[in-house]
Amino acid sequence: MQKLTSLSVFILFGALATSAQQQPEMTALTASFVPGEKTIFFDDFSDLSPGAAPARFKVRGAGVELRAAGETKQLTVLQRASLFPNLTALPKNFTMEAEVKMDVTNRILAHWIFTAGAKQALVMSLNGMAKDSEQRLVLHVPKYEELGRKRMPVDWSKPVKLALWVQDGRLRTYINGEQHLDFNQVELPPIDKVELATEFYGQNQALGYRMVRFAESAPDFSQMIAASGRYVTHGILFDTGSDRLKPESAPVIQTIAKGLEANAKLRLLIEGHTDAVGSAPSNLDLSKRRAEAVKSVLVTQFKVDAARLNTAGLGASKPIDSNDTPQGRAQNRRVEFVRQ
Repeated sequence: MQKLTSLSVFILFGALATSAQQQPEMTALTASFVPGEKTIFFDDFSDLSPGAAPARFKVRGAGVELRAAGETKQLTVLQRASLFPNLTALPKNFTMEAEVKMDVTNRILAHWIFTAGAKQALVMSLNGMAKDSEQRLVLHVPKYEELGRKRMPVDWSKPVKLALWVQDGRLRTYINGEQHLDFNQVELPPIDKVELATEFYGQNQALGYRMVRFAESAPDFSQMIAASGRYVTHGILFDTGSDRLKPESAPVIQTIAKGLEANAKLRLLIEGHTDAVGSAPSNLDLSKRRAEAVKSVLVTQFKVDAARLNTAGLGASKPIDSNDTPQGRAQNRRVEFVRQ
């Protein structure tokens, strides 16, 4: 039996082809988080060498170290420390995503601190505890006024995906793609600094970051298609080296399906794009299969007429960013929908 630990979240305002039948059932998934499209900051530590300082973070306090977790790398915090992503500002509407792994024997307290000028404008805190079997999710506003709380189980033997979505004064939090708290009329001042701070209560504990991403919130699909004829999304995700869709792709695909349903005359070209890792022929093949996978799900699960959808795989031939950094490669891995 897997051991469950406790997590509290506080918000303070101040490589194989898969068939359609093997794809996740996108119509039944209720996840609503849509990642922002314009990446402001991204790091998965894939280009970090052992012993090297993280180039995209400023480190203060105790040091951190790079650890391998299978094919994944994680920046591991072992003692009290703060990490500052190299970003200078966040837009009014933004998303934050992080994949974290806690090795907790007693208690770990991690904070995401969003600062405006010299004042903390927003703080999200994770309270991981080994003694409880449920996670506590709590939101606060200035002067520590509590907005609400919720309890849920989280299995810390596996990495956990956390997300925050700030959109037009609405603030939503997600754990593993599931929405837990949702509040409106929460107006933030312009954010100019973010701090990831960690505190440990007990020995032999660690907090590992496997991915951190900040992005400007996604535009509406129908509006973008009508205005520019093209919709670019980084929210349709696949297993590494595969055309199998990740379940967290459901919100974007559902949005595309609704747009097609609302506009019966809309026809789309689905373009698959990859980064430049690997050979050009393999990337071209992978991008074609991924575009076909998106079409297949729209046709088989959402009953879209196949004649309205065409596909093209472009591999790494049309990058929109450099392939020399994790952030650039993440930008280049995308799906584009073009009005025809």
